[in-house]
Amino acid sequence: MKLPIIALLTGLLMSANAYALTLQQAKTQGLVGEQTNGYLGLVVNNPEAEALMLEVNNKRKQHYQKIAKKNKLSTADVANRAAKKAIAAADKNHYVQTAAGKWQQK
Repeated sequence: MKLPIIALLTGLLMSANAYALTLQQAKTQGLVGEQTNGYLGLVVNNPEAEALMLEVNNKRKQHYQKIAKKNKLSTADVANRAAKKAIAAADKNHYVQTAAGKWQQK
């Protein structure tokens, strides 16, 4: 009897992940956008989008630190360069932060 319960719990966990918000979905829905500091920002107050944003920003920070160390730069310098590229590469209708800190659709 234990096996069916374990299978059921595993299935529920896997199905929950299938419904998780992806970064592309969050950007397309206008929930998050690219900030001028190289990190995602929350455009609309949404708990699921906020959790995604925090996860992505943590990964970005780790990546920026790795690049900064390798190239003897500050993490902020790497993040600022990444921001320029991310904003330039943002899809039409995705949100990006202006120099004044306002959100606008590209």
